[in-house]
Amino acid sequence: MSWFSRLTNALYARPLDHGLDEEIRDHIERRAADLRAAGLSAADAARQARTAFGNVTQLREQSRDIRLWSALESTIQDLRYAWRGLRGSPVFTLTAVASLALGIGAAVAIFTAADTLLFRPLPYREPERLVMVWETDLTRPEAARSLVSTDNVLDWQARTDAFEDVAVFWDGRSTLHDGDQADELHIRGVTANFFTMIGVQAVRGRTFGGPPSRTSKEAAPEVVISDRLWQAWYDRDPGVVGRTVHLDARPQTIIGVMPAGFSFGDREVDLWLPTTIARSGSARQGRDSHAVARLRAGASLAQAQTQMTTVARALEQLDPAFNHNWTVTLEPLRDAFVHNVKASLLILLGAVGLLLLVACANVANLLVARQSSRSSEMAIRAALGGGRWRLVRQRAIEGLLVAGLAGVAGLLLGRLALDALVAMAPQALTRPAEIAIDWRIVLFTAALAAASSLLFGLMPSMAADRGDLTAALRRAVRGGSEPTDRRRAWLISSEVALAVILLAGAALLGRSFVRLQAVDTGLQPGHVLTFHFRVPSPAEVGLFAQAIARIEALPGVRSVSAANLTPFDASGGETPVLIGARAPALAGAAPMARVRTITPRYFETLGIPVVQGRDFSAADNTRGAPLRFVVNRAFVRAYLGRDDPLATTISPSLARSNPFGEVIGVVGDVKDASRDGRVVPTVYSVYARLPYGQMTLAVRTEQEPMAIAAAVRQTIHDLDPRLPVAELRTMDEIVGQMSARERFSTTLMGGLALSAVLLAAIGVYGVLAYAVSQRTREIAVRLAIGAQPRRIVAMVLGDCARLVVPGLIAGVAGALAGSRALAPLLFDTDAHDPLALAIAPAVLLAVAIAAAGIPAWRAARLDPTRALRLG
Repeated sequence: MSWFSRLTNALYARPLDHGLDEEIRDHIERRAADLRAAGLSAADAARQARTAFGNVTQLREQSRDIRLWSALESTIQDLRYAWRGLRGSPVFTLTAVASLALGIGAAVAIFTAADTLLFRPLPYREPERLVMVWETDLTRPEAARSLVSTDNVLDWQARTDAFEDVAVFWDGRSTLHDGDQADELHIRGVTANFFTMIGVQAVRGRTFGGPPSRTSKEAAPEVVISDRLWQAWYDRDPGVVGRTVHLDARPQTIIGVMPAGFSFGDREVDLWLPTTIARSGSARQGRDSHAVARLRAGASLAQAQTQMTTVARALEQLDPAFNHNWTVTLEPLRDAFVHNVKASLLILLGAVGLLLLVACANVANLLVARQSSRSSEMAIRAALGGGRWRLVRQRAIEGLLVAGLAGVAGLLLGRLALDALVAMAPQALTRPAEIAIDWRIVLFTAALAAASSLLFGLMPSMAADRGDLTAALRRAVRGGSEPTDRRRAWLISSEVALAVILLAGAALLGRSFVRLQAVDTGLQPGHVLTFHFRVPSPAEVGLFAQAIARIEALPGVRSVSAANLTPFDASGGETPVLIGARAPALAGAAPMARVRTITPRYFETLGIPVVQGRDFSAADNTRGAPLRFVVNRAFVRAYLGRDDPLATTISPSLARSNPFGEVIGVVGDVKDASRDGRVVPTVYSVYARLPYGQMTLAVRTEQEPMAIAAAVRQTIHDLDPRLPVAELRTMDEIVGQMSARERFSTTLMGGLALSAVLLAAIGVYGVLAYAVSQRTREIAVRLAIGAQPRRIVAMVLGDCARLVVPGLIAGVAGALAGSRALAPLLFDTDAHDPLALAIAPAVLLAVAIAAAGIPAWRAARLDPTRALRLG
């Protein structure tokens, strides 16, 4: 049997066989009854009747073939008829296809992103066995995902068998030089086992794999580059492997190129270089590295977590000064990658599902209206012998055609929406290069369109088929119209309810976002330009002072300063800090603080208030000056209590040349971890005592900051052409990125809600316009006997209220029940915020009244004489 025969049999054979068997049985029984009447016994009559009828199996097969082809031909006829009908009603077709395409397009975009990030297997070897390893401060629940100490990593490897392997990596920036090309790029230092452990190999050359040195932390003179850098700098030259480049003035050999799209986490890395881990010495160093581990074969995450918790307790006893109240947390790799966006994506998936239901209800509403207008035609066809299945199938095919057109349009719309989604997504939206529509998404779209067609097409068709044939024929003969269908009212109420739920969610996220934006970050970001560069060698750190002096001389510049890390850059780990003579009294646990290296006028440039003492002066920024520090209020609250901070000496572990220095000032807190999170205790050190080879400069201007961007670039180039300016942007832009996730969720939810409101408005207008057209004769009679136009308007608006109010009530109830799901995304906003829950039904009611206004206005302006004559 050919594939075509199998397909047609699967579609038609079973229902046709059932009817054919009944017909054959009836024929044989009637023949047997005649023979019994002629005097034969029942058994003889049945045998002769079957014999006279012939070979039942052969006749059945012949009849089936004839009927299958007949059914196939009738299906083709139905397709042609449905296509002609859709072409003949362009307004209906365009509205239905556009409504459904809007829902399908949004679903395709959101599902594609969610599929890539939440469901699709990670592109690593046995990714389910990979876990991120974090150290967790038990006294700070918000610090559950802190970086790790490499000293502790070495102890984990020696004390547990839960892991098959552990790799360590850190992130930074370096300047790459190759001939005339120079740029500051994202780099990642990885231990030699990193690529082997995750199971990713270079597409050209090799990755790191030689035996690492255990005596030095210096990177070996070799690097692996990304496919993006290979394309941008070398135009995919196959001879790039073995090429010598300079990374921060150090010669390095390119040994490999990673696959296109390869990433690990939410950072796009241009260069990988090998690093080693070794004991720090007598005292453990700060937590400043990432660790990823592969679970031992057969070991579960829970078993590994139990072992690591035990090891952490042992290390706390071994080194209480460093590990007091610290434990270890294991997190599946996928969860670690998407923890910032998982809640948002799941909520958006639910929201887009509601929007799709609104679109389906809207199209179902249109189809019910279309079927109602064609009920007389269908009644006549049924009276002339049209079978019930044939009529239902014809309407279902029309729904499938609408769904098919909407599926194609939705796929194209989803492709455009996906580009916009990736462009506006926060950096935490991992692996953006991999978020793309593939054959799986095409199949998802096809399934979605088919399911939608059943939802809005077949159900109304089946319901319409149960109509009163006699009444429909009477309307066909007399030219009357069909009364208003309660199904349409139910569909409109459902649309309104779903739109209220979406709009309430958008209102909650909007209020949360507004409150988040109102949070004081602790600095004045306006009129501040930031950028950073790295000096070629440690001997040239004086270039930073020269750059500051030259930029200060530019017109429109008020002040310039530099820091090793900008505010809101949480990449730096925290460091133990000793506090004068009180250090031994801290129960063996040194306070932890973030240490920033800055130049004088830093607080002035960024608008951070000095609340006690003074700022660093130029005299403090010399190597011969006494060691001095400035701390923030969070440091004072956490560690100094009521002690006078200006009478305190402290010693960050980084300041080894002079262990203790005096605190000369206290500054305001900067919420540089997150706007809604904990302020990290911070110690500021002057640059001359703790120099870095890479600094970020901040320039406060009198005009728009980007207006001097070109002059700043030229100044740095004139100072030294080897110094590329990297990430030149305003502080307002940096601050805005702190709430990128909230902006992303709010914007998308708002867009979905507005789409639902638009669809609901179209539905309300369609139902009321249809109802007015059906009641034209009644309205004309009312006007003819003296009814005022305002009474007609009130009547139409009353119909609108009867449609909308039940939906508003159901929508508010649904919003109250479902708003708890938004709680993880809300800041300083209750999930049952009364204002947000009141805004949604108020907006929907206003939109519904506006949509009802046009039919009401037309009804009030009806000419009774003309309407009655035409009626």
